[in-house]
Amino acid sequence: MSSAEQTLLRHLIKQPQATIFELVANSKMSLTEVEQVLAGLLRQNRILEQLREGKRVFSTRFQFKRQTVRNMPTVVLNLLQQTADVFLVEAPITSELDDQTRDQLLRLAEKCTLLPDEVMAWQGQKTERIWLVQQGLLAQTRLKGIQTRQRRGYLHCGSWIGLSESLSEAPMTTTYTAVAPTTLLAWSASDFLTFASQQSMLAYSLNRYLSQRLVACQQAHLQKQSKLWVIEGVHPQAGVTTFAYNLACLAHQQADLDEDGRTLFWALGHKDEPQSLFPNGATAVSEKHVGPATIVTHASNLDVLTKVEPSGYAPQVQLDMLLTDLLAQYEYIICDTGSGREDELLLRLRGQAHTLITLTQTKEGADAGLQRWAALQPYSFPGQKRVLALNGAVGATTTVDPRFHLVIPADSTAVATAQAQQAPVVQAAADSPLCQSLHEVYRRLSLDHAVALFVPSTVDVNQQVDNSNQVKATLSFLGNLFGGATSSNAEGAWRSEESGLVTEQVTIVRTFVSKKALEAHLDDIIHFAADLKQDMKQEAVAISVDNQLILV
Repeated sequence: MSSAEQTLLRHLIKQPQATIFELVANSKMSLTEVEQVLAGLLRQNRILEQLREGKRVFSTRFQFKRQTVRNMPTVVLNLLQQTADVFLVEAPITSELDDQTRDQLLRLAEKCTLLPDEVMAWQGQKTERIWLVQQGLLAQTRLKGIQTRQRRGYLHCGSWIGLSESLSEAPMTTTYTAVAPTTLLAWSASDFLTFASQQSMLAYSLNRYLSQRLVACQQAHLQKQSKLWVIEGVHPQAGVTTFAYNLACLAHQQADLDEDGRTLFWALGHKDEPQSLFPNGATAVSEKHVGPATIVTHASNLDVLTKVEPSGYAPQVQLDMLLTDLLAQYEYIICDTGSGREDELLLRLRGQAHTLITLTQTKEGADAGLQRWAALQPYSFPGQKRVLALNGAVGATTTVDPRFHLVIPADSTAVATAQAQQAPVVQAAADSPLCQSLHEVYRRLSLDHAVALFVPSTVDVNQQVDNSNQVKATLSFLGNLFGGATSSNAEGAWRSEESGLVTEQVTIVRTFVSKKALEAHLDDIIHFAADLKQDMKQEAVAISVDNQLILV
């Protein structure tokens, strides 16, 4: 090592997490010289570069053998024991390669581990490597000014990083930092692309993966992450219009609306004029045109699509043009499509829905609902969420077919009150069981991400402890943060060198969150898990984000 490298290392051993300005002051070297020396130490993997509270800090890197992680359910234990070659069998791009090609690619890879807050790549720099996340969690952050950050999202198991930048020879647009201990497979960009040019199947898989990313990016740009919820009925009089209208009112009331984010109700399956649904605000405040659609704003400030002028194009073209215009202006579009099956526009709209809700008022309607979904498959949007609901259920819900995702109670009193006041149920009968059910339906549909925290129940191999206080604290923390949480018990297993396979109970606390809330508070969850780990004297605590494992 050079004398300059030794000088910086001695200082970092004495003072970890030193800023570059502190290193300059203590080493008596210039800023440029310190940058050059640090770059060399980073390439040698001798030091750690982290981004903490908006500051770039450095520490020495020490190697250590990780201890066995305890209190894990068996399915999580299996994930921890997954080898790199098994992981590549399931990872995007490499899953379609033959065993020989996959082995050759793996031999070119280097396995690296990032510690919390460690920087993997900085925005603005050209990447010399391509990464594949095997385990853990990375944050994408756009640094915009002094200690100013804009979170762009998170990447977890199976995410590729640096592919498009390497192919386009463009710099990174975001900074990548580890949120929790993260394991990656890394390739030299030149080695990876040379290998891809020699392997036709890898080149094909790479092309398809990037094409899918491009389409997803275009859709996100056009639709602004808007939500299209479509409600249909298995049979007439299934309560589709009442359900959809009240859902639209809830979305309108509870969404954070601004000039570019409103709620639109589209009564496409309602045979009468849509205005007849809104006697309390029937007088139109304003009328506008969005493409071929005529949209009326009522006194309640809810926008209602009243008419769509035929364009003369094929139904799929007409629908794509219309949705492109609408999703660019509305945060939520709630559509009542009735029970008809003869109109191709109806079928295609149901297929394009981000969430399709199928209602029936008969307990035997589950088969009919599943048959409708099967017939809709040629029109269906990839990854569509489908919900089968029993509407107007009477009696004990324990006898309901388990294939139903939702059970909406019959509540004639609430409906009659709403009709008498000429207002939606969620306004006229706010304390009714039906209103409470609709609120819960809206909450579940709008929260499309899942977070779970595993609370252990033992310490020191097999010493049972009461974890009730920790479970209550976790429920309280997640409940206050996201509005609700539930807990359930599961059987965990871990392998002890002294005692062999040890099984025990673990409590899983779950909650459902929106994307915005997840990105805003995931760091808080990580910090809570770290405190829980210290409190219960664990080597690690597991968190699941959208069924992806994170160890803290």
